[in-house]
Amino acid sequence: MKKFISLICIASLLTILFSFKSVHFISDAKYRAQVEKDFLARKELAKGRATQLFSVFDQNISADEKEALQFLYAYMPLSDLADYDGNFFLKQVQYAFKAKEEMPWGKTIPEDIFRHFVLVYRVNNENLDTARIVFFNELKDRVKNLSMYDAALEVNHWCHEKVTYRGADGRTSAPLATVRTALGRCGEQSTFTVTALRAVGIPARQCYTPRWAHSDDNHAWVEVWIDGKWYYLGACEPDPELNMGWFSTPATRTMMVHTNVFGKNDLPDEKNLVTPLYTISNMLNHYTETKKIKVTVLDENKKPVQDAVVTFRLYNYAEYYPIAKQNSNEKGEAQITTGMGDLLIWATKDGKYNYQKIDVRKQNEITLIMSRKEGETYTETFDIFPPVEKKVVRDIPQAVKDKHAKRLHYEDSLRNKYVATFMTEEETRSIHNENLTPEQIADAILRSEGNYAEIIKFLNNHSKKEDYLFLNDFLKSLSDKDLRDTPADILEAHVTHYTSFSGNIKHVEFIPKSEDPYFKGIMPARIANELIRPWRPFLKEEMSKILGAQTYVDAVMQWIKKNIVVNKTDNYYNCPISPRGVFELRIADPLSRDIFFVAVCRSMNIPAYLDLATEKLYVYENGTWKDVQFEASEKPVSMQKGKLELNFKPTEKQKSLKLTYWIHFTIARFENGEFVTYDFENDPRMADFPATLALDPGYYMLSTGNRYSDGVVLSRLEFFTVELGKTVTKDIIIRDLVPRDQNFGSIDLKQPLFGTLQGKTLESVMGEKKMVLCFIDPTREPTRHLFKDIAELRKEFESWGGTILFVIPSSKNTGNFHFEKWGLPKQSQFIVDEQSAFLKKLLKDTKMEFKDEYPLLLIINEKGQLTSKSEGYRIGAGEMILKGL
Repeated sequence: MKKFISLICIASLLTILFSFKSVHFISDAKYRAQVEKDFLARKELAKGRATQLFSVFDQNISADEKEALQFLYAYMPLSDLADYDGNFFLKQVQYAFKAKEEMPWGKTIPEDIFRHFVLVYRVNNENLDTARIVFFNELKDRVKNLSMYDAALEVNHWCHEKVTYRGADGRTSAPLATVRTALGRCGEQSTFTVTALRAVGIPARQCYTPRWAHSDDNHAWVEVWIDGKWYYLGACEPDPELNMGWFSTPATRTMMVHTNVFGKNDLPDEKNLVTPLYTISNMLNHYTETKKIKVTVLDENKKPVQDAVVTFRLYNYAEYYPIAKQNSNEKGEAQITTGMGDLLIWATKDGKYNYQKIDVRKQNEITLIMSRKEGETYTETFDIFPPVEKKVVRDIPQAVKDKHAKRLHYEDSLRNKYVATFMTEEETRSIHNENLTPEQIADAILRSEGNYAEIIKFLNNHSKKEDYLFLNDFLKSLSDKDLRDTPADILEAHVTHYTSFSGNIKHVEFIPKSEDPYFKGIMPARIANELIRPWRPFLKEEMSKILGAQTYVDAVMQWIKKNIVVNKTDNYYNCPISPRGVFELRIADPLSRDIFFVAVCRSMNIPAYLDLATEKLYVYENGTWKDVQFEASEKPVSMQKGKLELNFKPTEKQKSLKLTYWIHFTIARFENGEFVTYDFENDPRMADFPATLALDPGYYMLSTGNRYSDGVVLSRLEFFTVELGKTVTKDIIIRDLVPRDQNFGSIDLKQPLFGTLQGKTLESVMGEKKMVLCFIDPTREPTRHLFKDIAELRKEFESWGGTILFVIPSSKNTGNFHFEKWGLPKQSQFIVDEQSAFLKKLLKDTKMEFKDEYPLLLIINEKGQLTSKSEGYRIGAGEMILKGL
């Protein structure tokens, strides 16, 4: 009997062991085999960094960890293969599994949801760090006893304690760098929040509208998976419940909402793009009314054109931005689901193209005949209508709102307490540096914010006078974000001293720094939009071994052409590969290849730079700057080009207009069947008009636009050719808005004011000009955009001279708001509206509906009539106000 029982026990044990052996992280055998196949292909592609990446598999890791690592390696972008190592990715895997085991909801998450939205370490194009580990350890005890729904809300409250909104440049900081500064733009806030949610095992993804339809710019937010359903939330902007956010109403006017999904997947979402490494899913139907539209592409003989590139373009920032792109099928058809507004559809193949506007409200399909060719000179205008706004209102009890507002105030105080530890201007006076003035020291340290200790460390390394160091010029070459997230040792790796390329170092003071080969082509640590890394000493050592005495441009170019493979598809998050990463991996996307070229040149004392407006490479040889082209020429060619002279003659209605690139106009060059827009934002070449640009010969498009307050745009496109050695002159023509008779009600100008304006009336504050009345919520991103827009037009508003009155409801008045720090026009005034009594009376008197979509902007004339009204998110609100004055 005992023997029989023993046999049963052994059999049971074998069954248990067998069952354990048959359990996989990827349970689907077919999918698992595909991942393993893709992993082996990726392993071969990344063999230049085999030791750094794949020696991790020699460690004692579990079968689940091995499969999870293989999944990540199989589909990660080139930047991650090039710039991180196996131990980094193993830690990401281990902590994802740790969250799954320790969080009560971990085992309820479906395998594919966990794989794509918890395990994956990357959110978008951020620089990577160990935030998952740090955030898990800080958050686990705070959320482990909550429901999954409440845990998601709680994580967002924690995010709000750490980070609030401020606009910044396009490079996305790593989550820990965002915490250090306590500030981030929406892309950084959403990356930060998704990372925090995934850290505690809650599936999360970043969602974004590529461009708004009713306003310039875009926005990103977060979706979380809770018990089988996706919800949305505003990153670092907690609301009492999920599926709430200031962007809920603006999102009803979008034409596209995307999320990027890492790896191959069979998720049920509509997919706008499917690649071997990732997909872009269309989430628009989560937010607004949609329609599927079809485009049919035919040749001039009316036969279907297969594999034409069909681009769905939306007017935004004075260009027609591609929100989706597809190839036509064998019937010549391409189709997407989009919103109920206007798009410009563009199709191209083999040098032929055509385009047409579609009004999605009225049309389901259009046909494009491929009849246009490069070189036609003509002008065309379009009136572009965005979708109509639909109010999204959640009925939250007032008691819940009050409790929530009180909590937000407390969270602001926690963040403010941390920010108060940053060095002040007065404290910077204790730092002495013989290479900098006290003002220069203060500027660098104040710009560094939470990274001030690293900047002080760097400055102390150079506290004694050094000839030809030009330390302030080096610091000025760094962006604010560089100063906020670059360690001292990395800055130290880029310290150089002035070298004269004119033959006489005494002439430095007479050479304009904007063109001096040292200041422009050697000193800067930044090349494009990449994270600054210590490439200079490494490349100098390695490339000197390879090239020896051949320290000239052609030798560098030839080595890169021979040894660096250009891959245009696999670095799909567009996070630039570091120069060292390119050297080790020997593979790069075109931008990373160009950054690498400049880095090698600078390391070898060859002045070089990348023109960010035109994406052209330049080197300094024989006393002049020359452009170099990897694809077109093996040697540097002269800078002889064509010229474009741009003039601007404002109409009477445009006298107050501050002509700005990306806001009012753009220039694009025809390349491979499509117009590619140049990026002249903040470029000194566009500072004054007439402006003259040296451009490559080719076919160009000048795009201008003027937007009404309701989002409708009057667009104008002009097509022309720039010829070699010739100058073409063009006027920047912006179509005038047609006046609209609008009356949103009237208010009593004699009603008394309060707070700092106690004893005055609207009439006395208003004076003899119209008045701008702004009801604001400075805790939210839309109001901060408004401040930024108005501050950028300070000169124009002060020239107008009328009153701008900002009114903040007492419930929105937090300790985080410092009105004086925004640089607003001098006539701006600010009052606190206790219990929103002023706003409530205005709404009652005008019978206006308002559902807390701040900011609420009103223009009041001398009769008390409201002649203009805008509410909610809007980029360019400052200019819109000026148009209504």
